Amino acid sequence: MVYRKGERAVAKEIRAYTPDHPVAKWIADGDHWLTAWVGQMCTPWQTITKRTGISRKRINELNDDAEPTPDELELLAELWWVTPEGLRRSIEEAKANP
Repeated sequence: MVYRKGERAVAKEIRAYTPDHPVAKWIADGDHWLTAWVGQMCTPWQTITKRTGISRKRINELNDDAEPTPDELELLAELWWVTPEGLRRSIEEAKANP
């Protein structure tokens, strides 16, 4: 990453998944949980596979409502700066709100 002179990196913190989280709004509007996270966090599919090690085939399965494993939840939560519990809650909300 290239920085300009004097520019500081943006500090990232794990953010709790709450009803006012931007992803929660996408899910409330009827989006699939994976689509909501990818869209809100601006994460290309290629970046997901590269940073998590989850294959593109498996991501497609998750997008087709496959149940993520605990390891996959950990990896995706770390990628999107959320707790695994928060990610799980978003998935449950999406299933409850088809």
